Amino acid sequence: MFKNIFFTGLTAGVFGTIISVAYFFVFKYSPLEVDFSEKASITYLLGFNMMIGMITCFVYFAIAKLIKKEGIASFIVGFLLSGAAIGLALKFMFTVDPQLVFKNENAELYKDFYYFILAPISFFPALSWFTFKPLFIK
Repeated sequence: MFKNIFFTGLTAGVFGTIISVAYFFVFKYSPLEVDFSEKASITYLLGFNMMIGMITCFVYFAIAKLIKKEGIASFIVGFLLSGAAIGLALKFMFTVDPQLVFKNENAELYKDFYYFILAPISFFPALSWFTFKPLFIK
């Protein structure tokens, strides 16, 4: 059972990273040409998505062991994961860092929007978990 849960978290983390990188490429190759990869690098996005995927994996395993009913455990983890994603998105949106400086000129022009653009990234690991859970966990 743990192996399936672990691979769900791993796959969700990798898929969330792919989607996150694609999301930032949309802004990079849009008419605005805003490249935030200086702060939101592939390494940062991989670490963030894998962290959320693995935390979800271990929390799901622990709750599934404590509560023997799979449906209730799945609901609790989904509820916690959704709440954490919303909370993290709000944290990103209301973070103000006056020290934030980009070397890229276009990114420096749009640095006020950086955290608003970063906010949806918090939903990608959760959506990836919900996407891949039926494939691995029966």
